[in-house]
Formats: sequence, C-alpha cells, structure tokens
Amino acid sequence: MSLSERQSASGLDLHIHTGDGSGAAPIVALHPWFGCWQFWLPVVELMPERDWVLVDMYSGAGTIPADDGAFDALAAAITSAIEEYTDQPVVLMGNSTGGLLAQVIAIAGRPALDSLVLVGTGATAAGVKAPFRATLGEWLDAGGDAAPDSTAAVVRSLVYRDPPADDMALYAEAVETADYPFLSAVLRGVLGGDVVDELLAISVPTLVIRGAEDAARTEEHVATLMAGIPDCRAVEIPDAGHSPQVDTPAEVDAALRDLLGRKA
Repeated sequence: MSLSERQSASGLDLHIHTGDGSGAAPIVALHPWFGCWQFWLPVVELMPERDWVLVDMYSGAGTIPADDGAFDALAAAITSAIEEYTDQPVVLMGNSTGGLLAQVIAIAGRPALDSLVLVGTGATAAGVKAPFRATLGEWLDAGGDAAPDSTAAVVRSLVYRDPPADDMALYAEAVETADYPFLSAVLRGVLGGDVVDELLAISVPTLVIRGAEDAARTEEHVATLMAGIPDCRAVEIPDAGHSPQVDTPAEVDAALRDLLGRKA
C-alpha cells in the first residue's frame, strides 16, 4: 500500500491512498487526540479499493493559534482541506476528538458529505469515564513536560490491548513530538464542547461505532447520538476499546462496508 503526502492550503498534512479509480466517495479520516493518523492504516489496508485521506491534525499547529478558538479553527481547516482535495461528497470518519470535529463539520453543512462515521465519540464530553478523564488531566497538568510513561499511558488508554511494540512506539512518538500548546488548546475545546442540541442538523446517513471495552465513552453517549441524528444506526464491537480500528480492524471494515453497501 502506498501513500502520497500533500499539505493543504490551510496547513494540514494529508496522507492520501488512491484506490481503484471507481469514483466512489473518498473516505476522509480524522484521528483521535493522543492517537495519530496511522491509527487508520489497519482499516485502509483492508479497503484498498477506496480513496482515503488521512488527516494529520497535529500539523495544524503550524497555522492555528493555540488559544480558545483552536478547536473551531481546526474544524474550519479540515473543511478547507477537504474542499481543496475534492468537490465530490466524502465519507467523513472521525474517532474520539476526530468524531466531535466530524459532527461539527456535518452540522455546519460543509463540505458536502456522502455519509458520516463516528467512532468512540459523543456529542458532549459530559459523562466521559472518570479514570480516562483523570489520565488526560494528568497529561495536561504536566504542562508539556509529561514523562514518557505518562504519554504512553494516554496512548494506551485508547486501545483495549497493546498494539505491537513498533506501532506503540510510533503512536507515542507522534504525541511526544506534537506541539503541546496546540494539543492542549484543542483538547480543552473538546472538554468544553457540546453539540447535543444541534445533532438534528446532520442530514446524511450516520454510523456510530463503539468498542464494548471503550475506556472513555459509554452506551449513553451512543444513545444520545442515536436520538439526535435523524438517520443513524449503531454497532458495538466486542473486545475493542476507544479506537476499535486499531484493536479490531476487520470488524470496523465490515461495519463500514455495510454502511457503504446500503448507500450503493
């Protein structure tokens, strides 16, 4: 599998896999905070026929101020990057923070979407499990000087089982080398975010995926999304955590294919 790299005019690095040229809607994937764009590679490898755009959201630190508007500015930068990449509707897929960003983008109505996939996320940070929130708080309180063990703990909280050592090292390095002020500014926007009352504006078919062993999000978060989004269905994947595309890529692939098959 080969990937090309491109920087959007909005400053985001895009990692692009070109599929079989069938013209099917490209899949744009937004990674979790404390994960990285490589989290999506196990699923891309199972669906090589589609065009994929993996957005490195940490690269936004180069152009987006690390202030109270960082989360909204990142959503705007993603929108611009997608519209620059294609004028056709896309499948927008987001995990955790990426999932909340995907909701904000879908609510705004730009860019044009074919469908929406929300993975390990919710419409509000209220109700996030206390141990997970404490792990995030410890990392934030370190003020950019978190010990490697602390960073590894945050990354590990996203998965149900440890990935291979080389993959784990890659994931941790992505967080360790990211810009702390930008990461913390976006994260604070997530923790204060709430779009529950705006979910009705999401007008495309939506799939919600939750790992049964998610350390952060609960069944109540899924229920809120299901109740608020008009055309929405949900899948719970056993033996998977907050980022099931890492733990159980085959099951995520199957759920995604089912959604796209229903659209065909």
